[in-house]
Amino acid sequence: MQWKNEDYVVHKKRPEWGVGKVLYVNSQEISIFFVNYGRFLMTQPTEFLESAQGELHGHQLLKNVAPAVLDGSSRFLPLPDCVRYFLKLFPNGFEDEAYLTTNPKRGERHYKLNASKLAHSLLNKSDWSALSNDGNYGEICQRLMKVEAKTNLLHSFEKIKWHAALKDVALQKSLADALFNDLYGQDVRETRFFKLAASLQGADGCAKWTIATYYGFLLQPESRMFVKPEVTKFAAEACGWDLQYDSQLNWTTLKQAEALAQYLFEELCRFGQKPRDMIDIQSFIWCIDPKSYA
Repeated sequence: MQWKNEDYVVHKKRPEWGVGKVLYVNSQEISIFFVNYGRFLMTQPTEFLESAQGELHGHQLLKNVAPAVLDGSSRFLPLPDCVRYFLKLFPNGFEDEAYLTTNPKRGERHYKLNASKLAHSLLNKSDWSALSNDGNYGEICQRLMKVEAKTNLLHSFEKIKWHAALKDVALQKSLADALFNDLYGQDVRETRFFKLAASLQGADGCAKWTIATYYGFLLQPESRMFVKPEVTKFAAEACGWDLQYDSQLNWTTLKQAEALAQYLFEELCRFGQKPRDMIDIQSFIWCIDPKSYA
């Protein structure tokens, strides 16, 4: 068969490599990116290739693969290898006793789940609305600080800046309203995030990805992701995902980070790991970076 650029293929002898995308073809060789292997160069003729069928054409990684991975200028660690590394740390995956331990210095889920429960108790929509209607922004900001103090997800200097902003009476209404709107507002998500970013810009040292995504992660863990830049960038690069990262708060990076998290959720389910929510996905991302958990 005559293959051409952008064709979707599978390797008949290596089905575990998953679907591949043809990068370039000439009379002598063909270069393919396989989602579970990476770049592979084959000589012509290619009798071991066949056309990928149906749903394989919709593979999310091939729709979002980073250009640096395709041109060979970036590392690529196939997701099965990431899973194997995670299972070295936690042999029973997301059900492992060490993963679920209540010891916050070792366990990954319990302390984040406790923070999520506290956030739902203190920052639910009805209570927050009532406090706002009473103009009690000081109490809202006290609750925001109390929830943040339950975890070590923010770096110490981010904590200092964020708590200082929440104690600043001149900033309390702006920050509380922007966060409430981002979490519970009726505008399209992009507009709400843009307003939150603008509000955080007004607080010294607070326009950070960690602060902007912290409360959404705890209050809506079924869909929202906590973006800790270095580990998120590592996971994206390792998996070949085009994060389009920018340190400045922007919608494109957030959209790509949440799409990466959803991709990992679906793929980990396919690998039999059964993550519950984005708390598990964030923990997976944290643990596969050798510089973080290990």
